[in-house]
Amino acid sequence: MKNLILPILLLFLYSCSSITVTADYDREVDFTNYKTFSFLKWRDDNNRLVNEFDKRRLEVAVANEMNARGYSFAETEGELAISIYVILEDKTSYTAYTDYYGGYGYYRSPWGYGGAGRTTVSQYDYTQGTVIFNVFDAQQKKLIWQGTAIGEVNRYSENKEDNVRKGVAEVFARYPISKSIEKK
Repeated sequence: MKNLILPILLLFLYSCSSITVTADYDREVDFTNYKTFSFLKWRDDNNRLVNEFDKRRLEVAVANEMNARGYSFAETEGELAISIYVILEDKTSYTAYTDYYGGYGYYRSPWGYGGAGRTTVSQYDYTQGTVIFNVFDAQQKKLIWQGTAIGEVNRYSENKEDNVRKGVAEVFARYPISKSIEKK
């Protein structure tokens, strides 16, 4: 079932709905010392969730963000190794609305507002997607930056590439080197 959901999990969790973005990094690392990056192999469990089109969209968007920060892509053995991981979770949300007017009309009593109330509970099922971007120092095999986007998966977007690009840009806006800084 989840395979059907992901034909663009990554509509990037975006398209008109908001995503929650977090990032953290090793503050002792000088990110300007690195010049190249490579992608790590996708994990097998993600191969079942993410189709080849979406993998490519994500990698292209990440590569564009890294290139804009002065890094060069290396097919293998980049100084930075980047992994992308996707998690999908089925969720249920409930909302309740109480109508204090009930079927008896509205009147004022000494004890407050009168009338019998009705409560309506609605259930909303959805899939929450999480995309995790890990950047490792490849030589030390040490995590130095992690960015995460969490949001509701929208299966019906028509602007998949734009949504992926915007979502990745939103996550990488928290990368320690901004796009405007020139590398050494």
